[in-house]
Formats: sequence, structure tokens, C-alpha cells
Amino acid sequence: MKKLLFVCLLASLLPFSNLNAQETETETETEQTLYPRRTSYNELSLNVLNVLVFGALDASYERVLNENSTVGVEIFSKVFNKNEGEDVDLSKVYAKDLSITGKFKFFFEEGNNAWGFYAEGFGMLSDGTNDKDVTREDPLTGNKITTEEELDYTDFALGFGVGGKFVAKQGFLIDVSFGLGRNLFNKNSPDLVILPAVNVGYRF
Repeated sequence: MKKLLFVCLLASLLPFSNLNAQETETETETEQTLYPRRTSYNELSLNVLNVLVFGALDASYERVLNENSTVGVEIFSKVFNKNEGEDVDLSKVYAKDLSITGKFKFFFEEGNNAWGFYAEGFGMLSDGTNDKDVTREDPLTGNKITTEEELDYTDFALGFGVGGKFVAKQGFLIDVSFGLGRNLFNKNSPDLVILPAVNVGYRF
């Protein structure tokens, strides 16, 4: 009789043992899934290329929509330019002094949470000065004279780009991209817009 009771007791405990094992396996799988930043949806980053080479602040915020797409906004300003007015002024590479850029990125790799190689579309509102050849009539001689002048402009551009973003398990990221666009409305603005970027940041 005692043996029969012992066997029944063991049989009743087996389901709970299997349940605990399944729970442990589920917890392990969940930890492995959560650890590589698969549930993080916000990013802050800085374009170190523009900061170090051109003396411009270029900061971005990006929001992960799903595993294949993100939206973001980028703010650019020449606040760190120390060579303004000198013969060698690297900031002249950019005609814009200030810009706000909205971006949409589509990621090609499946199974990652919005990282890997991607294509992007962007719209950029910019303000600055641009060197343009201006032709005017000389009031004394009546002859036409062409001179290069710095003209103020505000314009909106549309463009596209390609790049790659790589996110570490701890959340640190690097995003390298190149974009090309065109200003649409102001005749004094540069025709083309070039957006090189080496962004370093953190996903949280």
C-alpha cells in the first residue's frame, strides 16, 4: 500500500516538474531575445564626421517603427566653425548654416530590429549663403559685368541615400550613410545637396 501511494505521489508531481522546465527554457529564450536590443525603439546619435572635420553640430533622433523601418529627424548647425573668414574654411563645403532633415529608412535584412543595410528617403529644410555668379549692367558703361556674390537662401530639398547601421548588444551603434538630393524652389540655393554621415550613438 505504501509503495502504491509513493508511485501515485511521483506521478502527480511529474507535470509540475515539466512545467518548471518549460518555464526555465522560456525565460532563457526571452532573455536571449531581449538582450540584443530587439525591444528598444529610440536612438540618439551624433555625426562625428561633421563635428570633427567641418566644425558642425549634427545630431539625430531616430524611432524604430518595426524590424524593417525607422523615422528620424536630424539638426545641423555650424556652431563649432573656428575657421570662418579664413582662406582655408572647410565649412564652405556646406552652403547651409542651419538645417532640419526628416528621414525614413527601410532595412533589407530580416530578423534584426532595424539594423543592417538600408535605403533612405529624406526631406531637408535649410538656410544659408551660396556663392553664385550674378550678371549686372554697369551703370556707367552699360556693359554687363558678371561677379561672384554670396547670396542668402532658404530652400527645401528632397533626396535619397544608402547606408548601413550596426547595433551592439549593449545598445551602442554606428551608422554610415551617403545621401544625395536636390533643392527645389530657391534659385539662389545650391542645386545639389550632399549628406555624408558617420553617426555614433546609443539605442535605448
